[in-house]
Amino acid sequence: MSLKICSLFSGSTGNCTYVAGGNTELIIDAGVALGRIEKALKVLGSDCGRVSVLVTHRHSDHTAGLAALMKKYPSVQVYAHERTAAELERTGAFSRKFRTFSFEDFYVGDITVSPLALSHDVFCVGFNLMCGGKKISYVTDTGYLPDGVLESAQDSDLVMLECNHSPELLAANRSYSHALKLRILSAKGHLSNEDCAQAIVKLAKHGVRHFILAHLSRENNYPELAYDVCRRALAASGTAPDVGLEVACADRFTALMEIV
Repeated sequence: MSLKICSLFSGSTGNCTYVAGGNTELIIDAGVALGRIEKALKVLGSDCGRVSVLVTHRHSDHTAGLAALMKKYPSVQVYAHERTAAELERTGAFSRKFRTFSFEDFYVGDITVSPLALSHDVFCVGFNLMCGGKKISYVTDTGYLPDGVLESAQDSDLVMLECNHSPELLAANRSYSHALKLRILSAKGHLSNEDCAQAIVKLAKHGVRHFILAHLSRENNYPELAYDVCRRALAASGTAPDVGLEVACADRFTALMEIV
């Protein structure tokens, strides 16, 4: 069995990623309007009624379409960490309960899901996803990468990793308050291009050969810059030639990548 992944929407305006393995399809987060998710899945030959949902955390750019999805598709299984589920259910916006998990591995059909503890200003998790001997790591919305997270991704075939901002562009952004800038730069904020590049170099040295740069800030980054910072770091480390980089954007899909 293979694993497939396609970033449908990624960035500060909304996030949703499609993953398929064996006979199982899922999306990670539903951070845009339900209609947009439905149209995106249709392009891939899927639909919301066929997918399960993994939720990383409660921020609206990851949950904006979730309540509507759960109401319209009552048979769809939606999984959230027990802390995130409690936070979301307290809002009263959801028509039914979440399926909850902690930090033990669990199964969504043919896909084994291993949650990862991240560091954000609300409780947040990433995921290792495994099927048929293939593995994808999904890590966004974290201020730093705990050693355990990097170690757990060393044997992944593909890593989708946050590449949120350029510190220089963030510093020059007059529309952001000083407090907001400090939050983004903090250990509970977001990974910079340079943070992402350092992590990619470490993972590439352990054999990871495919990366998707994700969750780019609309105001403090742009795809060409994120790609260039990471590609230069790989070149300097001597691991560039056979490492694939793709940038996930808010307004277009990545390729549907299949790991066989």
